[in-house]
Amino acid sequence: MTYSRLPLTSMFAPLALSAMPAIAQETAADAFPESQGLEEIVVTSQRRAEKLQSVPVTVSAFNEKALERLAVGDAIGISKFVPGMISQHNAGLASANAYFLRGLGNSQSTATFDAPVTTYVDDIYIARQNANNYAFFDTERVEVLRGPQGTLFGRNTTGGALAVIMRKPSDTAGMKLEMTGGSFERYTVKASADLPVSDKVRTKLSGFMVQDRGYLKNITTGDWLNGEQSYGIRGDVRFLLTDALTIDLSAEFTSNSSTYTGLRNVPGTNPYIRTATTRPVFYESAAGLPQTGCTDDNVTTLLTTGAGNCNLSENFAFGGNVNYELDNGAITYIFGYRHLDQGYINEYNASAVNKFAGFILTDNAIHEQNSHELKLNYAFGDTIDLVTGLFYLKETSDDRQTSFSGGTTAFRPIQDALYKHKVETAAYYAQADFHATEKLTLTLGGRYTWEKKNLNFIRSTQFPTLSYGDVAVTAFGIPLTQTVNRFTPRFAVDYKFTPEVMAFASVTNGFKSGGWNGTASAPQNAVTFNPEKTWSYEAGIKSELFDRKLRFNLTGYYAKTKDLQVTAGVPNSLGVIASLPFNAGTLDVYGVEMETTAKFGNLSLFANPSFMKGRYVFISPLATTLTTALTPTRVPTFQFSGGASYDIPVASLGGYFTGSGTWRHNSPYWVAVLNTTTTTTENFVDAAISFTANDESYRISFEVSNLTDQETVTANFLALFPGDPRRFTGRIKFKI
Repeated sequence: MTYSRLPLTSMFAPLALSAMPAIAQETAADAFPESQGLEEIVVTSQRRAEKLQSVPVTVSAFNEKALERLAVGDAIGISKFVPGMISQHNAGLASANAYFLRGLGNSQSTATFDAPVTTYVDDIYIARQNANNYAFFDTERVEVLRGPQGTLFGRNTTGGALAVIMRKPSDTAGMKLEMTGGSFERYTVKASADLPVSDKVRTKLSGFMVQDRGYLKNITTGDWLNGEQSYGIRGDVRFLLTDALTIDLSAEFTSNSSTYTGLRNVPGTNPYIRTATTRPVFYESAAGLPQTGCTDDNVTTLLTTGAGNCNLSENFAFGGNVNYELDNGAITYIFGYRHLDQGYINEYNASAVNKFAGFILTDNAIHEQNSHELKLNYAFGDTIDLVTGLFYLKETSDDRQTSFSGGTTAFRPIQDALYKHKVETAAYYAQADFHATEKLTLTLGGRYTWEKKNLNFIRSTQFPTLSYGDVAVTAFGIPLTQTVNRFTPRFAVDYKFTPEVMAFASVTNGFKSGGWNGTASAPQNAVTFNPEKTWSYEAGIKSELFDRKLRFNLTGYYAKTKDLQVTAGVPNSLGVIASLPFNAGTLDVYGVEMETTAKFGNLSLFANPSFMKGRYVFISPLATTLTTALTPTRVPTFQFSGGASYDIPVASLGGYFTGSGTWRHNSPYWVAVLNTTTTTTENFVDAAISFTANDESYRISFEVSNLTDQETVTANFLALFPGDPRRFTGRIKFKI
């Protein structure tokens, strides 16, 4: 017999079993008397349904109950429980997440930069990082794949991938409603209704709303900042046309109005910038720019209202999955379309009381993408499992970014950058698992990618002397087209000593696209940079012990990234040092990651320690301000996340109480490329107590996040940007 594969006919059925940390090993409604062990874990990290413990891939996964118990409501909250992962909002943009996995990440949200840790929703690639803080409403599970995914997920995933899988419509009518209220006047509502039309047609409607006053006080204007007003609605339809043919369609609209600003400074010792003579005042800003709402012309909004500090992201998406079951596999067509309108007015100097003097960025952008994928899963008996397919993506971005700084009695424009960016890419991929024996499996895969990018600069009609067109850029020998053809292979082997213990090793290659400095203030600074390439070597053990009461997974890795893309000091064509994106050199990162889960009766435990070291082993001669003596950013030497939960059944109340707590520790790490800004040692403690009915018809909980009110910074751009303070939340959930 084989231990690793699930029947291919189950690949697109709703997965009731998902991976999670031990704190999320949920006691089901019928679990009293005590549950006997850990739940089975199923993931689709190899684009088919498989047991997590049987795949030679390093992945952390969380199902709906895990997200609920861990109080994770959006994508950025996942990182607290994933070894080797650090996440932050982009400076000034609460809707944009920069994910760093094993030292690879990108804090730029400009369309001419791509992220090395990518986001997928229902297998659809999300090209833009601008609005990737996906709100988890009616989510089936979330998977975080660590390391390059250059074969099956493919595009740009040198660091890893975050895959969100939404719940499919049920064959039973029902409704779920969740409401919360808490600190900083934060209120949320999430609702989902399953409305099956017939045995062949199932529908579902979901929605959410978030209202948050914000936790950062502007002492100059009186505004509350770093809050949000968000809402979204999603509709799903599932057609079960025949026993073999299933069609899933979805459409959603989300709107996020939010702010994310930095901290004012006062004289004193700064633990984050050791050379500074000022220190930040947490959760306070002194910027004189008052708050307003963003529009589709934020330059005019700023100049006519004299206000800003806003961000508005509106996203419409449509997607589908057409699956046809074969005798020994399935063929699937996946398509998606996304349209994102985003605009912001951000004041980055939080100590600039004169609103005209600070540094203000206004931006309006439209991003569109459509993608298509044709995928075949096929089993050649019990010997070979094949995943192969074709992928196509077209993306366009139309962006205007205008800068203001140094005014006294009026806003003083200093730059007006307008560009149009177009990407077209296609790929063929294949991966075969050869089961040499019942215990030994060899994996060989590869992806061939063709990609073409075009960039066009447009001279501003409002501030023509502060902008430039294509001719000015090409005069400095800078091309406006980039094309790449690249093959990225993968090799893996796994050996099952027993059905419960497996060892694996893999070698994987991935690359991230090149690009331009699209918002350069001068045409000679609109420099190009080449693709970033990563080779990753991993080996590990996956095991379930003591009659599935303990799950222990251990992974060691070494990754070498060449042509690392960073923002570094380089000489431009005029011989002047400028801070520009560049291929800085070669980065080596190595480490060890452990994930342990245990369940003994009603007690669940998890502990995920990790060790990571990174170093620059080669620096390009052109990156004159970067040296091998510097330490890569967001590479904490030691991380730990752990926690426990305990269920106490109360028969007289028809339910059970659950007490839980988690702890996340990060050793200090740099948040600036030139090592000017660091974090301190971070310790985050969350706790909760809840009561759940045995039939799960309702759940009431009281939660606190960041119990010790740990102060932390996430970025430094003219001001230090803070992480979330302590929050108290009351939550009630109904299921009908």
